[in-house]
Amino acid sequence: MTLDDVILELYRLAETKEWDGKRSDEALAMAIEGMEQIWSLRQADMRRNARVQALKKQPRIWS
Repeated sequence: MTLDDVILELYRLAETKEWDGKRSDEALAMAIEGMEQIWSLRQADMRRNARVQALKKQPRIWS
């Protein structure tokens, strides 16, 4: 299962509010929590990659 599949499933869960065959507000809460978790992981990856890029030595350009 790819990340896109997971996101689509979370959206489906949020729209239908159905989880394990039961309709509940808990399904919506779980979908939102899952999407927030994915978002925070992506943000952490972006910060880590930005830090790595900043620490790389910049090449000198001689003219």
